[in-house]
Amino acid sequence: MTIPRRRVGALLAGLGTLTILLLTLFPSPEQAPYSSRTPLLCLVCGAHGGADVVLNTLLFTPMATGLRLLGWPWRRVVAAAALLSFSVELLQYTVVPGRDASLSDLLTNTTGAAMAAAFAPHLESFLLPDPVRARRLMVGGVAFWLGLLTISAFAMMPWVPAGMLRSDCTRSEASPELFTGTVRSARLNGVPLPCDAEIPAGKQVRDALERGAARLDVVAASGNPNGRRLFLVIRVPRGYLLVLGHHGRAATISTPTAINHLGFHSPVLSLSRAFPSTPGIPGRIDAGIRDRRMWITSEYLGQRRGMEMRLSPSQGWTALLPRGIRPGAEFRLATALWIALLILPAGYWAGFARAAVWTLGGIAASLGVGLGALPVLTGYPAVHWSEWVGGAFGVAVGWALHRFAAYLQSRCGSPSTSAYS
Repeated sequence: MTIPRRRVGALLAGLGTLTILLLTLFPSPEQAPYSSRTPLLCLVCGAHGGADVVLNTLLFTPMATGLRLLGWPWRRVVAAAALLSFSVELLQYTVVPGRDASLSDLLTNTTGAAMAAAFAPHLESFLLPDPVRARRLMVGGVAFWLGLLTISAFAMMPWVPAGMLRSDCTRSEASPELFTGTVRSARLNGVPLPCDAEIPAGKQVRDALERGAARLDVVAASGNPNGRRLFLVIRVPRGYLLVLGHHGRAATISTPTAINHLGFHSPVLSLSRAFPSTPGIPGRIDAGIRDRRMWITSEYLGQRRGMEMRLSPSQGWTALLPRGIRPGAEFRLATALWIALLILPAGYWAGFARAAVWTLGGIAASLGVGLGALPVLTGYPAVHWSEWVGGAFGVAVGWALHRFAAYLQSRCGSPSTSAYS
């Protein structure tokens, strides 16, 4: 059996191009104040430039793979990707409101397309491997997912760079992140935090942040509920550390981790209706992190609501997304599907490796290491049962896809069936 290259190529190229246009040319006027501050010639742009680099590198890979399968030469695919990316950036710069245009996007889009175009001719050997190659691919797939979980576990650990700590709670300079309410008092683990000044008890605050045992207690009067505002920030000269945000009526808490300082997003916990709909209402916010558990509670007008979540190495996918986390069924489902997606290729290749007992046993052992041993060894709480279900589901789907591919391979390779085709 061979892959129907032209059909698959046309599908990937068409859907890939449509996805690029939808994701890059959709107007976002509310982001205009932020995008205007992005330098046109930057290479890793902003505090979360690492996430943007990864996403922009992946964005053009389906289209480039499809064009290569259609028979386009590598150079033509790269040239087409560069031209499309340049056109998108030009439209973002001149026409589409609220979108960031930068040299970084052009370079990462083109690089991702070049890598995908180079890989595409070898796609069939990965989809229909012989037993020896399948065994090697399965081992590589297991190693990749365990490696990614390990990186995620260490990347989400507390980390505070050197530098004088400062707390901001009014953001007096001109900024689209100006909080319009009034912060009346703020404490971290009982230590008073000044407004818009260096923190006198900086060592105590630093020690708390480095231990991942920080509790913020803030009393404030609400501001305008519209828009996105920074509410309370502890930072060093090179960037933000702990951030208590005001997003519409929601409150968000983000704590300092190593991944944030690599240009990715730290875990962000969000609590809806944390602020009243009317400005000037006094209230209290209690938020923080301890033992790899984040929480945030809000109290105003006699009403109290709260949210808590436990962190997990499997939540590494959140490093690419800026939106706040709302723990619940939807978030657990997204995490389970992320695990399933990572382990699915190993389940697929295990089927072609033939020794089903040994290969599936090896994958089961890797699930035990990644979801059982790793969290315990790195200080995280036990993972939710949905993560185990996600891992098992990914292996099962991969195995089923192998059976389907093997069936098609035998049917298409059979002389009796080919005579009637």
